[in-house]
Parts: sequence; structure tokens; C-alpha cells
Amino acid sequence: MESARIPDTSSSPASEPDIPSQPTPHHVRFKLEYAVFWMVAKLASALPLEFCAAASAWCWRMLGRFSSRRRRAETQLAQSLPELGTTEREAILSQVWDNLGRTFAEAFHIRDFIDDPFRFEIIDESAMREFVQNTKTFVVVSLHSANWELTALGLLRVGVRIAGIYRSIKNPYVDAYVTRLRQPLYPSALLRKSPHTPRRFLKLMRKGVPVAMMCDLREVRGVEVPFFGRPAPSTSFPALLAVADGLPILIVRTLRQPRSHFRFEWKVLQPIRGSASREQDVTATTALIQSCFEDWVRERPGEWMWVHRRWG
Repeated sequence: MESARIPDTSSSPASEPDIPSQPTPHHVRFKLEYAVFWMVAKLASALPLEFCAAASAWCWRMLGRFSSRRRRAETQLAQSLPELGTTEREAILSQVWDNLGRTFAEAFHIRDFIDDPFRFEIIDESAMREFVQNTKTFVVVSLHSANWELTALGLLRVGVRIAGIYRSIKNPYVDAYVTRLRQPLYPSALLRKSPHTPRRFLKLMRKGVPVAMMCDLREVRGVEVPFFGRPAPSTSFPALLAVADGLPILIVRTLRQPRSHFRFEWKVLQPIRGSASREQDVTATTALIQSCFEDWVRERPGEWMWVHRRWG
């Protein structure tokens, strides 16, 4: 398969979204934040991948000790894995910050992963190729584990041109820059989450385009299903798509390996249908997805994003 081409982001900070240049406090702050981000991005892009990832991991581990989100991560980890001792939980939290730092740095080296097939191994690749070739349409779901930004690369490697959805970053200039970095991994479309996104996704699916979603974050308008034994508000959108047309759900994740190498793991879930109501089918299928996520997080707790508020 021909390698995807990454847009040139090496130009000056003048490459920004079309936002009115009003001298408001918000715009001034956004500009200043973007200037700092741009300098970090240029430095990260210039450094060798593995050195950059290791340096970023060290910085994030140090800064993580003082982060306001550390207590949230500690609390959620203790409630979810109470069988672990304090020392074990501290080690996991250190791995969490390490992974976040590496993921941040690796985002500026997406071309390295696209161009170097040896950095990314697909588990049971032949079976996955057979699945995508024999399945007309399917729904893709994943979670924020290891380098979740590269999850789409596993699909791209087997010829799947997916459409993705993302939550916009508050700073519009940083958001535009990061979107340009991600775009090559989503050749069909990369849509910002909005009230209109579900309708656009449905149109893409009717054309046979697989759609991919990160589904492990808290979704206040979703349904509550068990996650580590506690009710967790979860998005029901992928389950709704799968149940409506009986579509298989391809659930995927990356597994971090030494020196910024990864393995790509996948499995196929079938939506639950035939309950008393469509609503029950959707809730049961959502619970099935979250149950798989829980199993994966238990296997590698240090690679999941515990700093995010998942419950409550």
C-alpha cells in the first residue's frame, strides 16, 4: 500500500486557522500558547524519535508529580484496583505519565511510523486482512491506551481508509496544527465532534466507509454501564450503529513496546440483538464494549489514561 503523505507543517506559525484577528484577551492568550506549542513542536520534530520520546517521558514523569490531576488518577486507580498495594499503584502512575509523555512526543513523528513498517506489528495480520476484505461495513472502537493516536495506522496498513472523530482542543490554533498531524491516518474524513457529527457518520457508513471512535471517556449524555464494577457514563453511539444494521464491531488497541515500537491488537465483537427493545440491545452492546476495555486496562494499567475523570 502506498504510504500516506503528511501535510507540510514545517512552515512558520503563520499557518493558522481562519479566526478573526480581534485583539481580545482570549485571542492574545491563544496566540501566546500557540507560539510556545509551535516551538516545542519544531524541537520535537527535529530530534530523533526515540530520544525525543524518552526525553518527553522524563519531563512528564517529573511534572506529573505536581499535576492537579494526580489525585484524581490515584483515587480512580485505588477504587478500580483495590487489590494493589501503594507501591504498585505508584509504579503504575509513573508508567501513566511516562506513556503520556511518549505519546505526546510521538505525535510529531507520525511520518516515522507510516514510513517504517518495522515499528508497527499487527497481531495475526493475515486474519485481519481477511476480515476487512470479507466485511463490507463495520464499526471501529478503541480506547486511550499506549499511543492511541497510532491505532488508525493498524487499519491503514491493511488497506482500511477509515473516518475518525475527535474532540477539539480549546486553543483553535493548536487544534488546527494537531489536526494536520492526524489527518494522514484518516484518509476518508477526520470530523470534529459536534451535534452534526452522527449524521455525517451515518452518511459515510452508507457509502461503505468504516468509522472509528474512541469510546472509553466519560460521556454525560451516554448510558451508564459497568466499568471496573461501577456505573460509568459511556457513549452508546457505536453500539447504536452496530445494533441498527447488525454490523460487527472491530475493537482495537496499541501495545507499547521498547524504543517507540508497537503491536496492534484487535478482536471482533458482535452486537447484542433480540432483546425486548432496541434500547436494551444498545445498552447491552455498550456494556460489552466497556467490558472488553476493562479487560485490556487490567492487562496493562500503566498504559491507560487514568488522569481522565471516568466516573461520576
